[in-house]
Amino acid sequence: MIINRDMVGGISAVLIGILYLYFATQIRASALDDSFGPGGMPRAYGILMVLLGLIITVGGLIKAIREKSSTSTRKEWAGQGNRVLWAAGLLAIGVVYLLIVPVAGYAIAIGLLLAATGIYQGSGLTWKIGLVALGGAAALWAIFVLLLGVSMPPGVFHLF
Repeated sequence: MIINRDMVGGISAVLIGILYLYFATQIRASALDDSFGPGGMPRAYGILMVLLGLIITVGGLIKAIREKSSTSTRKEWAGQGNRVLWAAGLLAIGVVYLLIVPVAGYAIAIGLLLAATGIYQGSGLTWKIGLVALGGAAALWAIFVLLLGVSMPPGVFHLF
């Protein structure tokens, strides 16, 4: 039996869910917390992630048992190397964002992230992508900083 993508995805989801649950259980409770506590939702998300991963894994196992030939499974894996490289490119954009956000600040970094992601997705370097990056950065900054009161790294803006 050859392992199919559903099995790999399901097992990955289970492992990520277990890791998430581990960190969710590390959230300290306070005497002022309600019965659900600050870690309640993260634990629920972790449990759901594990359960969904198990369901996907079992579905992949059933699919693998039903398919007697390994030809269809091999076809399923065709081209996955390119997809992994593509995902690695998106991850690299995210890593660069994390590296520049303390220096450039949230507003500039999120605008660059939006532009880089759009260009990477194939939209090209056009005035439209600039408008989306500028408008998206302004909207996200306004939502988090003005509306929700979340302190974001000011970067170069702390000089003004």
